[in-house]
This record gives sequence, C-alpha cells and structure tokens, in this order.
Amino acid sequence: MTSDHLPEVMAIDAQCYPIPWSREVYQAELSRPDDRLYLVARLTAEKNRIAGHGGVAFEEDEAHITTVTVAPDCRGQAIGARLFLALALAARRRNTSLALEVAVDNPAAQSLYRRFGLAPVGIQRGYYADMGLSPDAIVMRADGIHQPDYANRLINIAVELDYA
Repeated sequence: MTSDHLPEVMAIDAQCYPIPWSREVYQAELSRPDDRLYLVARLTAEKNRIAGHGGVAFEEDEAHITTVTVAPDCRGQAIGARLFLALALAARRRNTSLALEVAVDNPAAQSLYRRFGLAPVGIQRGYYADMGLSPDAIVMRADGIHQPDYANRLINIAVELDYA
C-alpha cells in the first residue's frame, strides 16, 4: 500500500466501519516501513480496482494484525484469506507469534483467523467502543508460527486458495 492507494482504501473503510481510520492514521502507519506492512488486494478483472487491504505491525516478539478489510461487494472471493496469508507469511519471517483483536459479533472473521491457527485468549472489554462497532473484542493469538507445522498450515491454505 502507498499513499496513492488511500482514496480507494478509505472508500472501502467508509463502507465497512462506522468510524474508519483517517488519512493521518494511514499516513503515520505507512511512514514506518521498518516495522509496518500494509497491502492492497486488486481485482484484475475490474481495471485493477482495490478490493481489500490488510496490515501488520511488527513488535518486539509479536506480529499484530492491525486490519484486514474487504469491500462488501467483493466478499466471498477469498480476498481476506489471501491478504491474511500474505500477512502471516511476513509475520512468520520476522516473529514468533501472531495476534489480533476481532469484534465479538464478527463470526466470519473469527472463522478466518481460526483457519490460520489463531485461538481466542481473552476478551478486551470496550476495545471498539470509540469506533462505533460492537464494543468488545476477542483477542486471538497463534504462537510458534516459526515452527514447521505452522509452515505446513500456510502451505495447505495456499494450495486451497489456488483452487478457489
């Protein structure tokens, strides 16, 4: 993701979140290439339109997924899974754990994250209260992502996505 992508990225966010990230938040994240990675997913069939985006913050011993968002009219095409796969691969190269928060009332996202080996480890009360979403978040985590069994999980997902 670059600053040039922000109009499309923010248009997707406006469809998905009551209070989306501001341009300033995105600019701040994009200004940190050493410890942040933000990606866009494009639909080649529609003039390279951005269909979704995702990001990860690399912390000392953890890769923290900051966002995975797919445009509502592009859901059901494995775009979120492809974005998450790319983020998980980047995290695997750099860290020993993967973590995120997900709204308690978002079972589709929770299912995706479980597919990637993340398991619930707690509830963060009021996490989304200022964002206009269901206020509570489930904290999910996958440890040992540098291990061979996690690499095999990612390979299997990548193979499945090639056939999707």
